[in-house]
Amino acid sequence: RRALSRLAHEGVVLLRPNRGAVVASPSVEEARQIFFARRMVERAITELAVQHASADQLSELRQMVTDEQDCFARGDRGAGIRLSGEFHLKLAEAAKNAPLVSFQRSLVSQTSLIIAQYESGNRSHCSFDEHNELIDAIAARDSEKAVRLMMHHMDHIDSKLNLDEDSASDDLHAVFSHLALAKKKPRTAR
Repeated sequence: RRALSRLAHEGVVLLRPNRGAVVASPSVEEARQIFFARRMVERAITELAVQHASADQLSELRQMVTDEQDCFARGDRGAGIRLSGEFHLKLAEAAKNAPLVSFQRSLVSQTSLIIAQYESGNRSHCSFDEHNELIDAIAARDSEKAVRLMMHHMDHIDSKLNLDEDSASDDLHAVFSHLALAKKKPRTAR
């Protein structure tokens, strides 16, 4: 129940009284609005991460990129999408702004759903090189370059979406399976 409540709060499932829960299916217009909001939040997070990210956080981000790449290499697209989303959440934590982390958590869940539903083909939606270049710019404390790379990255994700027709994927369970794990593992206060 807790996981369903969290997913409903994040806009990923719809809770219907006396009828259960169903996975949300954002319309094309809703998908566009969500991605617009995500761009704005990513810009702010990137600027703040340049100022605040620690060496340990950057190392953890690099490991996440490697793990994501391994998932796609072995054909586990759902886990790869999930890890890519977790990369962006970890970046938000490095920005050290709690409201942005909260916004990002909701937006990442919704955009992961949209990617699983509307992505053309079975390619990775996040380029590993883009993630690594972004980490390098943040480590160099180059805000202008980091923001430019993040906006290019968001353009790249957008370009892989087919927002002209519904093409829902079966990867939704794999994308959001981490929520069941979160229930088993206690969250630490940040």
